[in-house]
Amino acid sequence: MRIVLVVRAQALRIASAVVRAKDFAKRVTVINLDGDQETAELAKASGAEVIEHKGSTDAPSIAKALTDSIVESERTIIISLDENWKLSDMARTVGLSRQGHDVFLAFKHRKMNLKASTENRPDAPIDSDTYTYKDADIQFAYCSQEGLMAVAEQSVDSFPAELNSAIDLRIVELDLPAGPPPRESLASASRFAQFFYWMLESKHPLILFGVPGVVFFLLGFEMATELINFQGPHDSVSLGVALAAFAATLVGVFSLTTSLILYVLGKQVNRMPNRP
Repeated sequence: MRIVLVVRAQALRIASAVVRAKDFAKRVTVINLDGDQETAELAKASGAEVIEHKGSTDAPSIAKALTDSIVESERTIIISLDENWKLSDMARTVGLSRQGHDVFLAFKHRKMNLKASTENRPDAPIDSDTYTYKDADIQFAYCSQEGLMAVAEQSVDSFPAELNSAIDLRIVELDLPAGPPPRESLASASRFAQFFYWMLESKHPLILFGVPGVVFFLLGFEMATELINFQGPHDSVSLGVALAAFAATLVGVFSLTTSLILYVLGKQVNRMPNRP
């Protein structure tokens, strides 16, 4: 399996996205739009292949850009890495690719399509018979080797229904995202900051349980140290402090252990092979 990230000015997110994609695929490729050097350098440093692309971002154009680097029997997942797609969607996207279709296209909702060709028909359904590739923006797609080669042979004005009948095709239209679009900082971030951002966005167990565990453990340790250094008589108050210190330390150790167990289990689950 190969995961392809189509990005434009995503230096803030690209490193964390590549790291997350490597949990699911052996190969990660970044299609870098508009020649953004910072994004390209961060993607390469994170272990991804980088393909510079200045053309259209419709499905046939992206497929053509990938045909030269495709490996035999390789499955390809293409993701448009923008404000409408989150790192937490990675597992769901990979899961959809395992349905067995040769070509799976997930179009954005028609109201999010800025192309003029759809403005005059907002109620037209997204399907393979009425929409050409240029009529809808793709959020993510999945192609087998045969499916990718077949899409690459089409033009931007082609209909998905014009694919060979032997190609198993499915097209879906995604729902509108809930709430206003999230704001993204334009400031550059260090690699550590990008890694930390990925951990927060993906609800990483080392953040959810590990950080509180460290806080409780240090708090209990400090309370115990102060109690040991206390020179006065030990009464019921000092006994209560001792019990509080023991409880805080116990909670901290439990949280740290939980975070490590969940982290290891998550790694094992992600590496499990797909079973029919």
